[in-house]
Amino acid sequence: MDILSRNLIFIILMITGLLGTYLCMPLFKNMLISSNLVRPNYKNEMIPVSMGISFLPMLVINSIILIYFENIVYHFTDDFSLKIYVAIFDFALMSMFFAGIIDDTVGNRNVSGLKGHFKSLFKGELTTGGFKALFGGFVGILVSVMISKNIFDIIINTLVIALSTNLMNLLDLRPGRAIKGYLAIMIGIFVTSFASINTFLQFLIVPNVIAYFNSDLKAKSMMGDAGSNVLGISIGVLFVVGYSFNVRVGWLLFLVLIHLITEKYSLTKIIEKVKILNFIDKLGR
Repeated sequence: MDILSRNLIFIILMITGLLGTYLCMPLFKNMLISSNLVRPNYKNEMIPVSMGISFLPMLVINSIILIYFENIVYHFTDDFSLKIYVAIFDFALMSMFFAGIIDDTVGNRNVSGLKGHFKSLFKGELTTGGFKALFGGFVGILVSVMISKNIFDIIINTLVIALSTNLMNLLDLRPGRAIKGYLAIMIGIFVTSFASINTFLQFLIVPNVIAYFNSDLKAKSMMGDAGSNVLGISIGVLFVVGYSFNVRVGWLLFLVLIHLITEKYSLTKIIEKVKILNFIDKLGR
């Protein structure tokens, strides 16, 4: 594919993702409110939750657009065609949306953290958070088996996907925080893997998130686990698809460290104590 054709596809995906999501948001917001799927925000105002559902329509439509263009002008030369990668990506995101919206709608908030959910599971009590963790783990295994070359790759990739998914849950405790972290990671992925399969996959979801960002930042709606799970697993899939074994191991070590820290300490308090992080966290809120 020449540079002009590739950039044209990126522009089309960006415009359709931004515009389509922006137009869909009021429809989903009204649907959630009429279904009484609302929760108090940090100002104790009742706002719709599970607005992560607004990411999905343009994920599908942009996938259609991308595959259509791929059929006409572009074909990958490796073992997987772009169609397979798009199918894997969409499957992973939709699966975790399903698990997330269950947690949003019927979840019990008395148990929190991976440790707490697995403790309940060992006692014979399945929480929605425990289901989400187990289901997400199996989704990670399936994706890993599909793209990995050996058992070591499968193990590393599964852990990367699972912990990346939960990373967004850890961040999604204040308006806009998770999306700020998400977009920062996506910029890093974009810069380090531009014009690769990763970039094409990014443009299926990132424009949708940008269109929604202000509503989350201003605490007018919550994307909920239906949204944070989608963002998290998209990071995980992009890492296992687009980076070398060493990079994936490095990212995994970072994820393990973050999860260990947040099991003992409040991430919000840590952010508040670091001036630059606190500034970024409150920016635009």
